[in-house]
Amino acid sequence: MVDKTDLLKNVSLFSKLRESELDVVGEYSAFYEYRSGETIFEEGTIREELYILSRGEVVVSKKTEQGHSIDLARFIPGDCFGELSILDGKPRTGTAVAAADSTLLVFPERSLSFRGLLERHPAIFAQILHKLLAIVAGRIRSTNALISERSPWVQQLRRQLLSDELTGLYNRTFLDEDFKEQLAQYGDSTCVLMIKPDNFKAINDTYGHEAGDAVLKLLASTIKSELRDSDIAVRYRGNEVAVILPDTVAPTALSIADKIREAIHQIDTAPVLDGNRISVTGSVGIALYPDNSTDSAELVERAFARMWEAREAGGNRVADIVSGKG
Repeated sequence: MVDKTDLLKNVSLFSKLRESELDVVGEYSAFYEYRSGETIFEEGTIREELYILSRGEVVVSKKTEQGHSIDLARFIPGDCFGELSILDGKPRTGTAVAAADSTLLVFPERSLSFRGLLERHPAIFAQILHKLLAIVAGRIRSTNALISERSPWVQQLRRQLLSDELTGLYNRTFLDEDFKEQLAQYGDSTCVLMIKPDNFKAINDTYGHEAGDAVLKLLASTIKSELRDSDIAVRYRGNEVAVILPDTVAPTALSIADKIREAIHQIDTAPVLDGNRISVTGSVGIALYPDNSTDSAELVERAFARMWEAREAGGNRVADIVSGKG
């Protein structure tokens, strides 16, 4: 029989998990054998589990109003099906039957619930849920609204998955996935800012990492205070913060960037540095959509490069905007 981990790693839903995390998923999965013609699940039943076909063949069919059966899908080894049931817990819309002697890996195994696993291993199973949402979103354009209506707890978990625990800003997953999908919807002109405090290392070295984390939280809240409701702040990595300004032209982006730079300079560090006031300065880079690029990753890289130019020019400044690609 195929090893659980080997089977899971070839399924898109679990492809980003590390080997150790796949082993955990395997622990909560179980193989089930079905004879040819045997029913796996029936239309109208509720089962919060997905299936990975290890061997054999499975056909999912549905009864018409006239009582006829029509095939909806046919699955072969390596295919995964039944994902939506994890999200909404609704009755099955079709009946699955083994078209040949078959072996299926069922996740989670039938004595467990996915929601229970989320609570037990949030770091692992939140990743699976996020990937599951992305897969479903690719199939159904209105998935986000559908999931919101059917399972509010899923939307809450998604917000938690995209949130940076320390700062409360979005995390890099938002940039890598959601920003990529949503960029074209933001408007004819969108700007990306990349912001980095110039002297953060000195704060860490002098007062320790806990104090540095406290200053980083102040930095995040300060940046958010200068943004509009439509703007999005993201903890990019370490002490770097990316800001997405939807439907924003270059002059407005420059104005917002300079207000952020000045607000950073006015941060009062005394409450978190045992009464010591350290002058924090920041460097800001800007990239423009579609002038600099129409690719989300390129825009982030361009803003990052411009930020470093401002920093190398002495810091505490906003890099000049350069139109055009390159």
